[in-house]
Amino acid sequence: MPAADVAGKGRSSCGLSAIPEIKMSLDNRFTDSSPFAAPQEPRGRRGSASRWILWIFLLGGAGFALLCCGGVSVVVFGLRMMSVEIRDQIRDNPRLREHIGEVQSFEIDMMESMAQEEDVYRYRVRGTKGEGELTIRHHTNDDGDEVIDEASLRLPSGERIKLVPEDE
Repeated sequence: MPAADVAGKGRSSCGLSAIPEIKMSLDNRFTDSSPFAAPQEPRGRRGSASRWILWIFLLGGAGFALLCCGGVSVVVFGLRMMSVEIRDQIRDNPRLREHIGEVQSFEIDMMESMAQEEDVYRYRVRGTKGEGELTIRHHTNDDGDEVIDEASLRLPSGERIKLVPEDE
């Protein structure tokens, strides 16, 4: 039987009926049902659940960090604004100027302030004549302004000086 007839038109020289053409590629030698077939990766969403979980944790963690840092930033910003307002009110107090001089540095001591009762804050103050620690009780009025109720200065020697109210 000529090779051209088998490969070409599928007919033999014997006049047999058409022989189906046999084509075989190396890629699909075995079908999926064959026990010799190589294991295949599942099609479709491979690992998509674990990716979603990873993204949820990453985005959740980033959101949590932003909320925490943002919350702390808002509190620190508010305390600094309050500190500036208190500094502007107390810096011209005659007793403070007598012991500290012109105020050069005025910073809230957050850790000491948190240890105090409500509306009592501690400030570190430094001036041209010296330094000390202010303990100030103040509140916010209806207009949103800080009002000093009581203030005292503690010098490095331990001496306490009442600043507000001035009549005592």
